[in-house]
Amino acid sequence: MWLIELDIAGCVLRWLDNNGTLDSKNSILLQSRIEDLDRVIPEINDPVGGQYCQRLHQLAVLVSRNLPSTK
Repeated sequence: MWLIELDIAGCVLRWLDNNGTLDSKNSILLQSRIEDLDRVIPEINDPVGGQYCQRLHQLAVLVSRNLPSTK
């Protein structure tokens, strides 16, 4: 779990530092970590830990949705 958190934090910081953009490597990493959280969150029994992970998931999704389109 700590690696998921670390990767998301790194991607968010890069996104902030780069005016709302991420390179393809970090964009893929962020999406992968969102998918990891989708699998992990239902398994968390601790309410506080679950809330934290939900917020982390929301943050990652918001950044992901605000990446420039590569189309």
